[in-house]
Amino acid sequence: MRETTSRTARAIRRPANRAPRTWFAVLLSCVAVAMPAGSIATQPDESLPRPSPPSNDPAAIDAASSGAAAELSAAEERQPASLAQLPALVECALRLDQPILTVGSPVMAEFVLRNRTSRPVTVQVPGATATTRPWEGQGLPLEYVFSGERFRALRIVGESKPFLGDRVALSPEYPVPLLTISPFASVGLRFDLARFYPVLHQAGRYELTWQPMAGVLTHPPVTLTVQTFKVVVLDTTQGRLTLRLLYDQAPRTVANFLELVESHFYDGKTFHRVEPNFVAQGGCPLGNGTGRRPDGRTLGPEFNDTPFDFGTVGLSLLNDDAKSGSCQFFIALSRLKALDGRYTAFAQVEGPDSLETLRRITSVQTDAARRPIEPLLIKNAFAIDAPSLR
Repeated sequence: MRETTSRTARAIRRPANRAPRTWFAVLLSCVAVAMPAGSIATQPDESLPRPSPPSNDPAAIDAASSGAAAELSAAEERQPASLAQLPALVECALRLDQPILTVGSPVMAEFVLRNRTSRPVTVQVPGATATTRPWEGQGLPLEYVFSGERFRALRIVGESKPFLGDRVALSPEYPVPLLTISPFASVGLRFDLARFYPVLHQAGRYELTWQPMAGVLTHPPVTLTVQTFKVVVLDTTQGRLTLRLLYDQAPRTVANFLELVESHFYDGKTFHRVEPNFVAQGGCPLGNGTGRRPDGRTLGPEFNDTPFDFGTVGLSLLNDDAKSGSCQFFIALSRLKALDGRYTAFAQVEGPDSLETLRRITSVQTDAARRPIEPLLIKNAFAIDAPSLR
């Protein structure tokens, strides 16, 4: 007990050369013990972002300037282009699936806006309620098709009616989103024009012009011909052949053939050449493969991707001259790849009865020159209306 008291007394005895410690000094020493070495009482929370010290490196300064400029440029690209700027930034196009159609057929067309530049371009429908909400769908919104003056789409000029499209407008019922077109990209919409312009179901010749974006963009007029399609019937000594005409593949050749049929040119003509597994050729006014139309007119080629298969009808040529097409024609009697793209295919034998007639023609007896021994006549040729595709 005495030993403990003695040690305690020594522990609290102050050295003679040390000044007494005030209460403030004791407090500071306690704080120093409680905090880690090297820390200060005002140390910030390391989880918060802190600005980097300014750099004097020129490269770092240039990078920072470029980044700021890019952010500004991106912000500018999100702003809709003005109508005055649009012709230099965007071009429009109107494409018809088929320029010649039968009465009542769908009139499929595609409307396209294309960015002509290397930077994104943002556009909006002029006069529509503005919204900053971007377009999140696919393709061209219909409102942009109907973005012409007074929210019209097409100007349609008929043969006797010049303002057929003026009464059709589509005023937006809701705010129209902005449309951003990527560099050199296109955005389009394809639909049946007859949904909005039922007049195009009627026979006639129409000139269609698209002038979107309040008319500051214009595509050159495209021509649509709507007509009552015909099929041609050839009554031969071996039976009847019905020919479906390929208006969309060879319109000039079809028109030439119809003209000759309706003038009864082919009545009494013959098939002067029949080669099994190759062709049956006819329509020559001289009956020997050397004749032309009475007026001497010839046609240039309309080569197309129709394959020459059994029953395909092509325009004959003289001496393989591509511009010598006239009145003679041939019907393929087998698959003839060698003729693809070298002759104009303009019709197709169609229907089981017609195909059976064609098989009988392939079996007729011929001489050494491949001329039928018994004349193979076209007794009568005439055109009738084709069934509507509507």
